[in-house]
Amino acid sequence: MKLINAGPSERGWHRIESAMRCPRLYAWEHSGLVERQISEPLARGSLIHVGLAHHYQRMKENQLGGDPEQWYTYEDAVQALAREEANTSPLWEKLVPLAIDVCSAYINNWLHESWRILEVEYELRAKVSGKYLYTQRADLIVEDPDGKVWIVEHKTAYRIVSKTLRQYTLDGQFIGYQMFGRAKYGERFAGVILNRIKASPKYDFDRRPIEPAPAALKDFVPSLVEAERRVETWQGKEPREWPMTLTNQVCYGKYGQCDAYNLCRFGGE
Repeated sequence: MKLINAGPSERGWHRIESAMRCPRLYAWEHSGLVERQISEPLARGSLIHVGLAHHYQRMKENQLGGDPEQWYTYEDAVQALAREEANTSPLWEKLVPLAIDVCSAYINNWLHESWRILEVEYELRAKVSGKYLYTQRADLIVEDPDGKVWIVEHKTAYRIVSKTLRQYTLDGQFIGYQMFGRAKYGERFAGVILNRIKASPKYDFDRRPIEPAPAALKDFVPSLVEAERRVETWQGKEPREWPMTLTNQVCYGKYGQCDAYNLCRFGGE
């Protein structure tokens, strides 16, 4: 049985975002001194992502006349990922029942969806400016009944409210999907769908296209190149030689302190 990799892509948006947000955070993350923090939202989201990946991969096999049984069911995939990650945090095993329950409710809610599944957890790859590898892993790529292609991004949350949709309009991950979608599918590409999943009782589900941002899309590649040049400027130097951002929007934001907070505060010795 196969387990789908639903984790980060090789050289994706998180890396670029770190370099843009705080060069020193980028340096700390690549020094090995920043430990991966396993939070409940992270573990819960990862488990639900892998469950949905297997649901859609098996759907794709059925649509193409393939063998869905080579892939775990969504329940078994959730349990397999939890076993793989069990040594990093007890949260993985603890959240298995919830993740399976959410996936089951999601599947029942969208039981009659008419998507044709093109790709599941598909890594999109490009050489930016002919030099820098940039990648993103699309959760799902589908074709609708009108023949239009959509990239679908799953997002789990405690609640679904209308104002959160606009948070993603100028999010580099979603602008990147627009870039890849247009390049790969041309006029067939319709846009990016935010597939929101309320992962707390009572479960709720919502799908909405992200609003277009044509100017941001035009400026996306130059921004990627500038981030790469910024990294090259300090590459090979110790983290404390990289500049800090020093703002409470980054060092101690709405989700708490940055993972490198104490490294910047006290040093890494």
